[in-house]
Order: sequence, then C-alpha cells, then structure tokens
Amino acid sequence: MTTRFLAPLTIGFLLSSCGESRNRQRSEVRQVFQKFSEAFFARDGRTASRHLSQQTFAYYDRVIPLARNEDDVGLSALPPLELFSCLALRHRYSPEELMGLDSRNLVLDAFDRMVFPAGAPHFLDIGEIRITSPGVEATAPVFLPPGEWHEDILVTFNRENGEWKMDLTSVFEALSGKIEPHLRDPSSSRAERALHYLRIHENEQIGSELLRPRN
Repeated sequence: MTTRFLAPLTIGFLLSSCGESRNRQRSEVRQVFQKFSEAFFARDGRTASRHLSQQTFAYYDRVIPLARNEDDVGLSALPPLELFSCLALRHRYSPEELMGLDSRNLVLDAFDRMVFPAGAPHFLDIGEIRITSPGVEATAPVFLPPGEWHEDILVTFNRENGEWKMDLTSVFEALSGKIEPHLRDPSSSRAERALHYLRIHENEQIGSELLRPRN
C-alpha cells in the first residue's frame, strides 16, 4: 500500500524538479540576452562578445576567407546568408584590412559601432524561451527591426563552460528561405541579385567593385 502511494509522489516530485530546472534555465538564458543587450547598446563590445557562442566565431572564421578570395562565380554558389556576409565584409573592409581580419576583431569592431557583424540581422528582443536540450541548448524567436516578431526565426543559446552563450548566426538557416526567392533571376548572377537586394532592403549603396575577384 505504501509503495503504491509513494510511486505517484516520486513521479510528481521528479516532474516538479524538472519544471523548476527548465524555468531556472530559461531565466538564465533571459539574463544572458539582457546582459548582452546592455553591453551592446553601451558600445562595450568586449563585454557583449563574452556572451556569444563559439558557433558565432566559427561561422565568421569560415566566411572571412571567402570574402577575401571568391569571385562572382564563387560568391554565387554560396548559401544566401554567407553570400550577404561576404558582400557586407567587402563593403566594410578594404582587401588589406580583410587580410588581417579574424572573427574576434570583426565582432568587436561591429559591436563598437553598435551593429551586428557582417550582415547578421539585429534582433532587439527574444520571445518565449524553449529548452530544447536541458543544460545544453535553448531557442527563442526574435524581434527584428522595424518592429516585428518572427516566431519561425529562432536564435540558439548553447551551454559552454557552464554558461549560456548566444549564437548570432543560428537565425541564418531560417532567414535563408525568406531571402532565396529574391536571388532567382536567370538574367543575372545570385551575387548581382544579392547586391540589388541589399541596396533596396538595407539602404546600402554597395559598388560593383565588390564582385571583382580578389588576388
């Protein structure tokens, strides 16, 4: 009889503990985003960068060499957000500056100017946090300028060295599907279409020299 009553109590206790753990993790993730935002808007790039996942830096370490070396054909073969990242890098930095650039310097330079690095969308807030893998990964929808929630575009937070870190580039996969239709035009390359899209939607006057091969 005692065992019969203890089993439901034990299950209830475990479920309650699990719920409390998830709530605590959601609170920790929210605090990380708030700390990141406070540092970002204070133009404290070094503090803001401490809240970024290694995935963010790995992405830019992979993309920066592409921005240095790819020609129009090479750029056109890239996924949409990698293509835009390369164009943004070429717009912001000279070929000489790109040669000495790495992901850490890129992030610090962007944050000190209060922008997200190399074409990354600047999200102003995050929505309801979901713990997708307890103690390992969490996701949340983002609020993008000029003022719109995107429930289908999720930013990822990864647990690294005991702390939650945000991956700015985790939103790229979902955004790619929204951007890809703008790049389909048989009369021009995807790189040329990307430039056109950036001029219209980002109000950036990026010259055609961005598409010239890098030596």
